[in-house]
Amino acid sequence: MMTMRRLWAHMPMIGLSVVLALSGCTLLPSSPPVTFYRLPPPALAPSVAPGSAERVDLTLRIIRPETSGLLAGTRIAVVPQDNQLSVYQNVRWVSPLPVLWRDQLIESFQKDGRLRHVGSDADNLRVDVELGGVLRAFQSEYRQGRPLVIIRFDARLIDPYRRTILASRRFDVSEIPQGPEVPAVVAAFGVAHDRLARELLDWLLVTRRP
Repeated sequence: MMTMRRLWAHMPMIGLSVVLALSGCTLLPSSPPVTFYRLPPPALAPSVAPGSAERVDLTLRIIRPETSGLLAGTRIAVVPQDNQLSVYQNVRWVSPLPVLWRDQLIESFQKDGRLRHVGSDADNLRVDVELGGVLRAFQSEYRQGRPLVIIRFDARLIDPYRRTILASRRFDVSEIPQGPEVPAVVAAFGVAHDRLARELLDWLLVTRRP
């Protein structure tokens, strides 16, 4: 009986020892680190010199595009095969894609220089026209075993006071990355976005020409 009592008396200490031993162990595998990417800085060359009289006296607001699903977040989308939308593992955009898109487009338009004023939907300013739309695709798609970056945007020019659509058009651009690695894919997104920005601005200026 004394032996059993001593055993029961030591049971709490045994349990505590087990807990302390397990607390120093990691039962779940550690997650690999996440790498965050931004789009490369716009590579557009200025179309006019700063302060040039050729600049268009137009104030533009660029609105975050409408989108859904994976394109609404920070994941970098890829279509590996058969319209199966997936994502690159352990990588993210630095901000949600609609914000990334808007900020990159603003910087591109400002660097081009043809518009006198370009702002965002975060600014509470009076503007002449708004540029919005639906971002239908911003992903890489594998074609015959090779990735192809696709950007598809349904653009709308909007009267900010009447809330009416002044003009609309679909833009569709693509770019072949230098390789399948994520840095090469991100670089291709930058090239494709530069081309789209140029096409968007050309269309906007022709549409809004007095």
